[in-house]
Parts: sequence; structure tokens; C-alpha cells
Amino acid sequence: MIIEFLRNPKNTGSVIPSSRFLVNEMVSHISDEGIVVELGAGTGVITKKLALIDSVEKIYTYENNDSFHSSLKDIDKTICLSDFFTMKKQHQNEKIKTIVSSIPFVNFSAESKRRALSDISAVLGCNGRLIQYTYLHRCPFGDDELKSNNLKLKHTKKIWLNFPPATVFVYEKA
Repeated sequence: MIIEFLRNPKNTGSVIPSSRFLVNEMVSHISDEGIVVELGAGTGVITKKLALIDSVEKIYTYENNDSFHSSLKDIDKTICLSDFFTMKKQHQNEKIKTIVSSIPFVNFSAESKRRALSDISAVLGCNGRLIQYTYLHRCPFGDDELKSNNLKLKHTKKIWLNFPPATVFVYEKA
């Protein structure tokens, strides 16, 4: 993971995997419906935890790093895809209840961030949740972007026992 971070720090958010405290907080907010979409699955620490949950039938992981992508294929219930901008087309006929994201959106251009949030909103069903963490103390999306995509902040929690400390944001689609 350190090598991947050094190769492309804007694409790899951290030098070590998420702590169990961050992982547990992220998965504690998933819906009990069968399909979960995970954006930026990385080394798969969240994916592995999701695979252990009985109500999770399928996990669509989106990871564009080839090194990480190949290690995700062996995790039970996982369907690996590389470009999360194909998510809207992939899930056009289903309304997903949970999207878990480890994507460092702060490193995205304003246009890419807008497009990503629009695609996330298009895929989420009514009352669906976007569970996003960031190393910043603020939301990676603007209030206007969230509002225009019918997403409302429902919960935040700072996870100090992670390196670096992270903030989890849970949004719900109206």
C-alpha cells in the first residue's frame, strides 16, 4: 500500500489500510438489503467485513488500481469493476440501498466531483445511504451539490483510532 501511495498519492488516500474502528463505523450504517456498492475498495478491509454480513448478498467493488483490484477478486460475494464512472450504467435497473465510499473526493476536480455525486444519487434508491469517510474535518461535497442530488447529512463521527484520523459522513437520499 505504501508503494501505491508513493506512485500516486492523489489516487491512494493513505499509506496503511483503514483501522478496524473505521471499518466497523462504516459497516454499522449499511442497509440490511442485499446489494452493496463499494467505491475505492483499496486493499479490501471494508470489503472483507461486508462479506461477513449475512444480509449482504453481493458487493460490487469499484477499484481502479490494478494491484488492489486483483486482490479483491478472492473475497466472497464480490464482483470487481474498475471504473466507478460506469456505476450508473451498471446499476441503471436497480436502486441500491447502500454505497460505501473510500474515494478521496477532495483530490477530484470540481466537475469530476459533481459527476460522481450525480452518478451516486442516480444509483441510490429512496432512503438509500452514501457512507463516505474523509481525512478532512469537513464534508467532501458542497451543500448545494448535496441538495441538488437529494442527499441529506444524517450522521457524522470522528474516528480518532485510525491513521490518519478520519471522519465518517452518512448521507441519505430523500
